[in-house]
Amino acid sequence: MEHHIALFDMLLKKCKNSPETDISFTEIKEMTDNIRQFDREGYELLFVLIKSYSMMEQQKGEIPYQGQRINENKMSDNDDRLCDIKFDIRNFAPMLRRILLEFSRLHLQEIQRKQTLLA
Repeated sequence: MEHHIALFDMLLKKCKNSPETDISFTEIKEMTDNIRQFDREGYELLFVLIKSYSMMEQQKGEIPYQGQRINENKMSDNDDRLCDIKFDIRNFAPMLRRILLEFSRLHLQEIQRKQTLLA
């Protein structure tokens, strides 16, 4: 968990130093294209970043920013199986969109680095 906090803090600091807060339409497309290539770890970290930012904004609820569970495989509330969550990027704060863009770039580079090592 400490690793996740360090990642969030690093991205937040980097994005706060960015001259622009929000991302452009082209950057939104880049981010969504990057995210489509994520592995399971990437999706989990993405949710951690979204949740961390929502806690910083003191948002309430288990799933922030009006996210919706999809493809839920849980049999009951006590079931630990994972579910997918769908978000509408328009509900995110501009700074969160910037953070997620930066993370998508970093994680995609990491995936490509791992694939190169395995080749």
